[in-house]
Amino acid sequence: PAVPQRARNTLRPAMPLPNVVIVGAGVTGSMLAMLVKEMGLPVRVLEKSRSAGGRMATRELRGGAGGDKVAGRADLGAQYITTRSPPEHAVLGPVYRDLETAGVLRPFSGEVAGPNPYGGAGAEVRHFSAPAGLQSVAQRFLDRSGARVQYERALSALELLPGGGLRLDVASGGGAPAALDAEGGVDAPTVVVLTQPVPQVLGRSRFPVSGNFLERLDGDTSAALAKVEYSSRFAAAYFFNAEDFAWKETWTARYFERGDVRYVAHDTGKRGAGLDESMVSVLVHSGVPLGIEFKDDVAPFDRAAARLLEDLQQKLPGVPWDKAASVKVHKWLYSQVYKGIGAKRPAPDWTWDSGDGGFPGCAELFRTERALGLLAGDAMAPASNFEGCVFSAHRAAEAIKAYADALAATAAPPGGGEGGDLRVAAR
Repeated sequence: PAVPQRARNTLRPAMPLPNVVIVGAGVTGSMLAMLVKEMGLPVRVLEKSRSAGGRMATRELRGGAGGDKVAGRADLGAQYITTRSPPEHAVLGPVYRDLETAGVLRPFSGEVAGPNPYGGAGAEVRHFSAPAGLQSVAQRFLDRSGARVQYERALSALELLPGGGLRLDVASGGGAPAALDAEGGVDAPTVVVLTQPVPQVLGRSRFPVSGNFLERLDGDTSAALAKVEYSSRFAAAYFFNAEDFAWKETWTARYFERGDVRYVAHDTGKRGAGLDESMVSVLVHSGVPLGIEFKDDVAPFDRAAARLLEDLQQKLPGVPWDKAASVKVHKWLYSQVYKGIGAKRPAPDWTWDSGDGGFPGCAELFRTERALGLLAGDAMAPASNFEGCVFSAHRAAEAIKAYADALAATAAPPGGGEGGDLRVAAR
């Protein structure tokens, strides 16, 4: 199948409008919210954490004068965005232009040393970093969408009802789960798009989504989803007072082949952070073996931090690691897609115009006359990166539009006319 060009065609005004609930405010979910809003559909985003970004999370260290001012930032997940598409690309070109114009992204030309596992740097390759951290990319998409985003809302159950409708149970702020209120649009036809890691959707993690929503999943899709695998790793952000810090390296970021530490970046320099940040940050990623070693450990942070520090002192003795004013260690249980749907391997050097490589972009979980369930994210895409997430969002948007058009056709009176009287639930 051809890669989607644009998925924002406006829907027919007389069609019955389903409500769209997107679970997850990472790149896939936030981009999809923007595309769905461009179609004219009502959309709501539920995010279990306190901010957008997903695996493009940015750690903000607050303090200093006033107490709540951001003193420093560090990208805990994705480090920079790489594209091999030309600036005039029909789909990706406008995305990058908007992010640059808005000041969310800037060209990153710093030296990246060591064996880069994410593809070589040919003449066509462009890198971007985000001055305020890469989570600002997802936030930009959400701001443009105008969608209502509810943070600290975790989907705990998804239940198909006897009449074909849908019940969503959501836990707020660690409280007991409760049915999503009417403002979520559960009285009208509802489209739910899950963007969580696949094991969570399949109920194979410590934070599963319960309910009967997988009972209609066909056997082939179920088997293909069961083959998805993720790598695990740790991230550690070191924050230093400027007067205690010295950086003697010529490179901005570096990959390492051996040891517990596999990546280090002068994060403040990489982002081109402004003078508003009084502290300097260095970001460290572990290798996958360390992530696997502590994969099932509920509280591995102290031991992981000690292992990383020991290796850092060997690899970069010129950095005053013992003078770090603050250290944040984060465990990425689902860091990157190792095997995508059907055990297909994502390609780090994939380009949009090279085709979909057999990746569907999204998977249908269930369908009734009153509800559609989709699973989206980079496990459904040819690449486990920013553009893979954008690809998945476009494919999900196409599926939503096709479902909405089918509802409109069903509601249309014989011989045509203005269509049915199905309306969006009051907000």
